[in-house]
Order: sequence, then C-alpha cells, then structure tokens
Amino acid sequence: MSKSQFYVIGKRGNGVLFIRTSPLRVASVSHEVITEYEASHPGIDGYARVAAAAKGMLIGQDGKPETNLDQVQAQGIETIIAAGAVVSDADFALVGDVVDEGWDFIRVVQLPIESALKAVGPSGGPAGQLFEAILSDTPNVAP
Repeated sequence: MSKSQFYVIGKRGNGVLFIRTSPLRVASVSHEVITEYEASHPGIDGYARVAAAAKGMLIGQDGKPETNLDQVQAQGIETIIAAGAVVSDADFALVGDVVDEGWDFIRVVQLPIESALKAVGPSGGPAGQLFEAILSDTPNVAP
C-alpha cells in the first residue's frame, strides 16, 4: 500500500491547491476557473463542489474496501462549505499571502522552520524540486 498523502487546500478568491506526496505532484484550480464553472452552473458554489468531489475521491481511494461518499453526504459537504464552515482532516492549515521582498531577512528569525523557508523562498532550489527540510532551534545551522 502506498504511503502517499493527498492534501486539498482551498481559499476563496485564490483557488484550490492539490498536493500529492510520494511522488510529489502539485496542481491548482484557479479562482477564475472556479468562477467560470459557477457561471456555467447557476446556483452551485464552485469551491464547495470542488471540496465535495475531492473528499469523495479521498474516501474512494483510502485503501478500504467498499467505502465511498454517497450523494447525500456529498451534498452535505457542499452545503456546509458553501455556508462558510471550515472542514479539515488536517491537524492545522495556515494560509496567507507573502512577498519576496525581505524574505531572506525574515526567515532567519523563524526557528525551527528556517530550512524549509529557505527552500521555498525566492532563492530556493529549482521549481518542482522536493527539498527535505530539517527543524532546528539553532540559528544559521540549517542547510
């Protein structure tokens, strides 16, 4: 059985990000694509529909026989997300905007995640490259 994890992170106005680990694959659905979908499906909340479809896929691909999300459950997920509820299987999820200006200065005070921030910053590795970050409470020792 695969040890791959699947993350779906959505933020209204910004779109939905799909992340699969092992192998690392990332895809996104832009806010513009979601609003186009809504325009062609009057009365449907595009973000809620994406979330319900993603949850259905996760349940169907959980490696357990005969598990699925029925129509009533999918509509329930759509309804609560459309109403503004936060639904998550994650222990935590943080979403925010960042700018590159001052990135190298700011990251050095963010222990223990300095290594991870360096990897994803503007001067990090090539796009698409997975960097195995370390945690450290000692400044300036992380690779």
